[in-house]
Amino acid sequence: MDGVGRRGIDGSARRLRDWLDRFLPPACAVCAGSLARRDSGVCQLCWSRAPACRFPRCRRCGIPSADTGVAATDATCLECATWLPYLRECRAPYVMAGTAAAMVHALKYRGWKELAEEMGRRMAAARFSREVEAEVALIVPVPLSATRLRERGFNQAELLARSVAKYRGLPLAADLLQRRRHTRRQARLLPRQRLRNVRSAFEVAGEPEAELASAHLLLVDDVLTTAATAEACVRALCGAGARAVSVLTFARARRQLAGKGG
Repeated sequence: MDGVGRRGIDGSARRLRDWLDRFLPPACAVCAGSLARRDSGVCQLCWSRAPACRFPRCRRCGIPSADTGVAATDATCLECATWLPYLRECRAPYVMAGTAAAMVHALKYRGWKELAEEMGRRMAAARFSREVEAEVALIVPVPLSATRLRERGFNQAELLARSVAKYRGLPLAADLLQRRRHTRRQARLLPRQRLRNVRSAFEVAGEPEAELASAHLLLVDDVLTTAATAEACVRALCGAGARAVSVLTFARARRQLAGKGG
């Protein structure tokens, strides 16, 4: 298609969007209030109310000290003391509560796919230690099972990962990690059940030795709760040759919801 034809299509799309904005004003996915732009998805007031993962927090797993009752130190906290050694660090810009939780649910269960762009941009701004920032070379989303993908029509982790890759300027390996079998929804399970549910549920596709050899990967998902899914993914990735994996999610579940005691 020539440039004139493309400009004509783009112009028609803009006019249609302007017409929709005039007669069907865009609404916020969280509060249903009016939006200045249809593609923004969430109003600024709801973003301002999203609870941030504040300092002080564990330097490895990123959980706020307010949730653990233990001051942040160089040592790992009780949340991550038993994690796999090659699961290096985890970060999330928000706590899974309030409007942040509403955004996750709107993306994941209500089909507001346009939210992933801004959610991923804010995730990309989260900072790891200098060593991790220097080493991370490839972004990998947590995969859905074929059954769940058919039900939902998209993988929210992949949408977030694409946005993170865009804003961090890193390559994305969208199909590197695959789910070998369908699993129950983690949100409905106790911590020990979560571990059993995802054990050996993931595998690395093909023979990506060159891509994974001694690489430090960034695993992307929407929410980190007990890290059961993250650890299962890390086992598969490091078993296939990766040296280390760090995890980036949009939200971190509060300890009272993710507590080890169930």
